[in-house]
Amino acid sequence: MRQFRHILIASLCCWQTPFVLAAENIEFTAKTTLQAQAFQQAGSNSKQQDFYTSIKLEPQLFYGIDANNEIRAQGFYRYDGQSPSNTHGDIRELMYYHFADQWEFRAGIGKVFWGTTESRHLVDTVNQTDFIESLDDEQRLGQPILQNRFIKDWGTLDLFILPGFRQQDFGQADLRPAINTIQPAIYQSADKDSHIDLAARWSHYFGDLDIGLSYFTGTQRAPVLNAQLIGSEIKLQPVYVQTQQFAIDGQYIVADWLLKAEALWRFSHNYNTSQGFYSYNSKALVTGFEYTFYDINEKSHDLGLIGEFLYDEWSAITPFQRDWMTGLRWVWNDAASTEFLLGHIYDLDDQSQIWQLEASRRLNKSWTLEMTSRWVTNVDANNQLTQLLKGHNLLNLQVSFYF
Repeated sequence: MRQFRHILIASLCCWQTPFVLAAENIEFTAKTTLQAQAFQQAGSNSKQQDFYTSIKLEPQLFYGIDANNEIRAQGFYRYDGQSPSNTHGDIRELMYYHFADQWEFRAGIGKVFWGTTESRHLVDTVNQTDFIESLDDEQRLGQPILQNRFIKDWGTLDLFILPGFRQQDFGQADLRPAINTIQPAIYQSADKDSHIDLAARWSHYFGDLDIGLSYFTGTQRAPVLNAQLIGSEIKLQPVYVQTQQFAIDGQYIVADWLLKAEALWRFSHNYNTSQGFYSYNSKALVTGFEYTFYDINEKSHDLGLIGEFLYDEWSAITPFQRDWMTGLRWVWNDAASTEFLLGHIYDLDDQSQIWQLEASRRLNKSWTLEMTSRWVTNVDANNQLTQLLKGHNLLNLQVSFYF
């Protein structure tokens, strides 16, 4: 009853807000989501539940100062009465924008997306992953940003100053799945989470080819997880190293084919208890295609076939050393925007497999229904990711209201 009271009060507060902020140069919208998660297997400890319900609030505010200046804000908050780890909030965006002829300036907290591939956003470096919201790297935390954008005939150049760093929050034992971490994190930089990072990206298109070149120097977003023996229990301590990264991403349209690639070169550091920090360089690649069959079965439905190869030399920060991703994207092109996406990742070294099915449909102009199911098969004892997901096969249903 107490959890339902929290949900009801939060929903009513959000639904009343648009009437308070009505103005010509101010636009307020929001999304309220009720979510239910069911796990096939029992939890691995007494704090984990088999069924969770939560409410998620995502308000957005646009304030147009004049023709050349505006402010955008986006908040995020999830309440889960069964999981303290799952109850969390974030400022996704609180950004000032200035627009001029062939030049833009942005300052505040925001999100930046780089990349083209489906299975892994390899070159998407600026924002930290919101691990609690998404194991698949889709959700990101807001990042303090100063950005200059130059829009020229030869392409778009973005220059970033990133003051401040945000750790990954791995939650506690009540989260499913749970990573057994300890704090505080270790930083290579003496400035710790106050280190100022720098980034740049040039992007342009040549006919049907879109291409981007990017550079990043600063605190690596993905931590090295250093194993520590605490009593009789092994725990993982996040270690954030300094890195330089050069990357390229692109996509090319050829008839019904969409060819994609992301590649990067890291000049970074690794860490272990005996050696401390030491230099470590590595390369990574995601490349593949999506082929679309249009108007299948004499309907407006489209069916896309996806295939991608994932490669990464650095096993300490990712499980995707040599993997193959296949997928089916079924788009109905109807008034309800019905879509299905089935994805499958196959480890070429140990044959472990991850499956995920996503579906979404708009019920009317204000309501949408989404479903996600994730499960693993043929789990190898040495595969870190599938071992983490083993015992946590998931069915997630959520209904969202937009206003």
